[in-house]
Amino acid sequence: MKTRLALAGLISVLATACNAQDSSIQSSESEVIEPEIGVLLASHCDIDDPDTELESYVKSAFLKNDGIPLPNWIRPPLSDLAYQLSYDNVRGQYDEIGPTKYRANAMLQVNAATKALRARGLNAKAYLGCDFTNPSIPAALDQMKKDGVRTIVMFNKGAQYSLATGGEHMQDAVEYLKHHPEWKPEFLMVKEFSSDERFRKLLGDVLERDVKAAFPGAPKKDVCILVASHGLPVRMVEEGDPATHQMQEVVTVLKQRFADYDLRHGYLNDDFFPGAKWTTPKAVDVAWELRKESCPNVYMDSRLSFTTHHRATLYDLNVEAREVLEEPDLQPNGELHPLYQAPRIVFGENFDAEPSLAELYTDLTVEALRGELGNNAVEVTASAPIPIN
Repeated sequence: MKTRLALAGLISVLATACNAQDSSIQSSESEVIEPEIGVLLASHCDIDDPDTELESYVKSAFLKNDGIPLPNWIRPPLSDLAYQLSYDNVRGQYDEIGPTKYRANAMLQVNAATKALRARGLNAKAYLGCDFTNPSIPAALDQMKKDGVRTIVMFNKGAQYSLATGGEHMQDAVEYLKHHPEWKPEFLMVKEFSSDERFRKLLGDVLERDVKAAFPGAPKKDVCILVASHGLPVRMVEEGDPATHQMQEVVTVLKQRFADYDLRHGYLNDDFFPGAKWTTPKAVDVAWELRKESCPNVYMDSRLSFTTHHRATLYDLNVEAREVLEEPDLQPNGELHPLYQAPRIVFGENFDAEPSLAELYTDLTVEALRGELGNNAVEVTASAPIPIN
């Protein structure tokens, strides 16, 4: 704790002294040499090449995902079967959407975070770490160790905390520290920023900006906003996982802000493994509601819980929900109804390199190291318990 207090004082001095945006501080991440602070942006992540990556990705998800209703000890001998049973479904989705470009877009976010950290005067660098694919969280920690990082702040890339996201990230970090007892960085995890008013305002601001740009001149009453977020098995929610409650709190705030629009929320359930009941309503079912009401302009957005587009957003939202919304009105003879007007549908961009999100990560990093986040910043050690909520 003394280390953190000393570092907090250093950060305070640096932040005060470096308000001016010096060109050397605005440098790219490749110019950050021997960073003292590492900011780990962690996620399940996604793959780019199903030909070479799909098997390891699906098996890793099966072995590690807390959402699967099987004890961990029984999973390894079943991983081949799980992959075979899910292959056609998941491979078909990747074939439909093409390359996700997840890593490239996630690295835009990592580089934006590094730039924001450096602009604040911090000798810091952001890293990407993944639960189910590369670069793995252990690989990211290896790189931090090689880079000489002495202090780490870890975030789930998305705003909420779940055992299925932040819990899995922390488990990977704890296991890494157990196997590397010689390295003892000051290590904190910021559990969530969904309840932070700055995130709620940021999400509302970018959503309002992008909806207006998508449908210029359209009356607000003629614009529907489908906000989609990551779902969870109902079992986890009933056991106290807080993520969906955190999402619903933000949806309530958004509905108040966008009261003149028709804003609705649905879940993107990554339910390709059988055996679990998932949260409702699914985004595709909400799309059916909008379709029945013939909404003329629909904006689909996933930034409530995703910060980089992923198979769940690219397929469940931009393929399945879009297909529902674009279903034409037909006459009994099968011909297009003469009064039918196709809706305008826009699939929103994600945060990626959005500077305002990078600034929020930076604010939270500084506040965590100053000890200002209370129980929302938990210490990560080789013996640390994984928070339930």
